[in-house]
Amino acid sequence: MPLTPPTVADLSYAVVERMLRERIPLVAPEWTDHNDSDPGIAMIQLFAHLTDQLGYRLNRVPEKTYIEFLKLVGVTLAPARAAETRIAFTLSKPGEAQAMTLPAGSRIRGKGAGGTTPVFETDAELSVLPVQLAALVTARADLLNINELPDTGPSASGDDPVSYVDQRFSLAWDGKKPKLKDMPLQPVALFEKPEEVTHRILYLGLAFNQIRSAGFLGARADLHLQIDGDQQPEAGAQVQAGGKPFTVANAFEDGPPLVSYSYFRPPATGEAAGSWQPLMVLSDETDGWTRSGTIRLDVPERIGPVPVAAWADVEPDMAHPLIDQIKTPVADTPEEVPISGWLRVAFVIPPQIRVRSLSFNSMTATNLQTVTGERLGRGTGLSAQTMSLANPNVAADSIRIISRDPTRSPEYLDWRQVPDFDASAPGDPVYALDAEAGLVIFGDGLAGRPPFATEVMIAERYRHGGGPDGNCETGAVKQPDSLPTGMDGAFNVIPAHGGYPAETTDQAKRRAPGAFRRRGRAVTDADFLEATLEAPGVRIARATVIPRRLPYPMGHEIDGLDAFGMDFDTDVPGALTVIAVPDQPGPYPMPTTSELSLVARHLDRLRLITTEVHVAAPQYVRLYDMTVAVRAAPGYSENAVREAIINRLRRRFHVLTGGADGTGYPFGAPLHHSDLMTEVMTTPGVARVEALEAFVDGRSPEDDARDILWRIERRLPQRLVSCPVDDDDAEHGRIVLMPDEVVFIDPAGLMVNVVGAP
Repeated sequence: MPLTPPTVADLSYAVVERMLRERIPLVAPEWTDHNDSDPGIAMIQLFAHLTDQLGYRLNRVPEKTYIEFLKLVGVTLAPARAAETRIAFTLSKPGEAQAMTLPAGSRIRGKGAGGTTPVFETDAELSVLPVQLAALVTARADLLNINELPDTGPSASGDDPVSYVDQRFSLAWDGKKPKLKDMPLQPVALFEKPEEVTHRILYLGLAFNQIRSAGFLGARADLHLQIDGDQQPEAGAQVQAGGKPFTVANAFEDGPPLVSYSYFRPPATGEAAGSWQPLMVLSDETDGWTRSGTIRLDVPERIGPVPVAAWADVEPDMAHPLIDQIKTPVADTPEEVPISGWLRVAFVIPPQIRVRSLSFNSMTATNLQTVTGERLGRGTGLSAQTMSLANPNVAADSIRIISRDPTRSPEYLDWRQVPDFDASAPGDPVYALDAEAGLVIFGDGLAGRPPFATEVMIAERYRHGGGPDGNCETGAVKQPDSLPTGMDGAFNVIPAHGGYPAETTDQAKRRAPGAFRRRGRAVTDADFLEATLEAPGVRIARATVIPRRLPYPMGHEIDGLDAFGMDFDTDVPGALTVIAVPDQPGPYPMPTTSELSLVARHLDRLRLITTEVHVAAPQYVRLYDMTVAVRAAPGYSENAVREAIINRLRRRFHVLTGGADGTGYPFGAPLHHSDLMTEVMTTPGVARVEALEAFVDGRSPEDDARDILWRIERRLPQRLVSCPVDDDDAEHGRIVLMPDEVVFIDPAGLMVNVVGAP
């Protein structure tokens, strides 16, 4: 029997008015005018209205009591989450610029949805070096002596010199088109062209100030690589809670080197020619140019351009292609800046990637604004004091509270932030923060001391902001408030994402029971499910828990084919896998590896030490080449019926909005042909269904390589029919899904034909 709370006041306006009208014949039979114009009736209606208002307030007492209880046990609203991106800064004339410092908190404004202008701040100080990328060239081997290579040799008489050049060299980017430095809307493909199959070397042409005191030569430079689509989900992505999901062989540590760096050192006085010398790489987050990250280089002091005389001719009377083409504008100016120096990256196995951005001067930025030196007020000496910041939605890790009490010490005192006061001594200068409300809470004198009456409290620094307005497209954050001399622009090389609104009271009330039940631990499947939906830093809209099963490890093969999804044949006691679906638009929301990592770190804090937890992406089963033919009912237009069917099917078979209750199509639920037929038949305006046919899985949407790779048993198309004529594996009346699978409809493969009513 459910617990049904009583209604404190159940008398509404209509009930009170009716009760009073019914009493009139008993207490005043001579009162016969019961129209609304009668003064007595007006008094009855006024009394009923006042009673209704009083009842409304009384009925809010239980809700207020519940909220006060949540406050008592320390439940607070989660603050808004701030969007993050990476900003690249460009130089007007790198050959003449000087090294400079861009302070942390430099502001760049963007253009968000609905005409909003979110403000982003750089997260750390950036040392801007007078250098900029000017060209990218892929090559088969050394550019200097191509005609002397034993595996190539001089081209035979009659060969097409242009074809010869294309097979040995590929000018991936000449500084003009696409413009990596201005608007990274056209990524540069490396090692993808047919003529680049044998290429193993990438040359980076640099434009920089060659004066040693300018700041680039001899410096430590950070070269950031942003690969196109690197923020998109990876097929079969999975993260183990408590594990090391990104342990990848480093090209500069154990094992044979996968990539090596060198630079061209011009000839010194007395030397006949220059040479390529090894370049020291201090760190490489890209794991050999396989993912986005930063490469820290120890720039030598003698890096320089290759003399024209050092380039070998490709063909007689045909100049080396780089001599004429590598004079390139590195800014939107008519003048051309020649290459100042060359870096060479040699790969054992070249990565086929599309470069979104390659920049020496870039920094992460967050949709937060910094406030400094905000005076909170003077203490009272009483216990449990609270002081409000001027702004809500505070980044908890950014705030610093100090105080000054001239009667005790001329020095400022640092206060330490704590999650609660349980472990605090009476004299500890500590505080707790309600980040959503911007409220600073001090101790009661028994656990944490309150500010003295002579003590002035100051928020020396904190950052605030966030929300969905900060989500911007690539290139939309490009209006810096100010830039040092020599810099001409800034733009975000990746979309700004991750901005979410603050938690509401209703959301906190729904979250509280699960938090009380778990008490900081996750033991049951329900505990892990609720904890996944509440993971900080990521918005997970839906999840499911699969006990005693683990995903296939990355790179696992069965019968020579990559195995994705779950291993349902192996029972693993004490293990479970959480399938997480992010709150994203589109027919198949897929989590990125970073989102899975945030969930895994959250679950790692809650799991028992004996529980092995993995977090993985869902496996989507695609309905494609779906053909629906219906006849419209009288009075309905063909276009309206067609749109209604398309919208109904997309909504019904969606991981977030599908299912019978609209909360998402169930994981592992079998798909019947009759399910599709029912949705079409019950669409308003459909008189009857003439035909309905669909296929499951097969090639990826739009015949393009996508992030969805089907599990092995779903690589072949399967036709979904109403009544299979035989046991052929290609025809089915239903498709049985595994517990980590869910269906979606490919919009490009949905065709609805509507015939008008007779």
